[in-house]
Amino acid sequence: MPVDLLDKPLLKGLLEGNIPFYELMNSYGIKVIIANLCTKIYGFTYVSNHNNIYIILNGNISYETQCKVLIHELKHIINDIPKQSYYIGLDMQYEYIEKEADMLTEKIIKKI
Repeated sequence: MPVDLLDKPLLKGLLEGNIPFYELMNSYGIKVIIANLCTKIYGFTYVSNHNNIYIILNGNISYETQCKVLIHELKHIINDIPKQSYYIGLDMQYEYIEKEADMLTEKIIKKI
């Protein structure tokens, strides 16, 4: 992952609430949308036909969890989407791509 996007001070500021999602992601051309979703869905990434990137986060989960989901989705944007076509499915949490993103997120959070 690019160091500048997941730089420790940026993530620390995000987790502490000093840097809003929108401001941080807009600087990288990524739009963040907070939506009222079923609590089983924490968030997802969407790339439009015009190659606009959106991260949709669940407004019904805690801010800390939203931060973790944001990092998880960034992993998909940076590493996974360029390598393969991306799909949405049910019970994706059991897929390797999702487990890998979760492990990376936890590793990053622990370092902050």
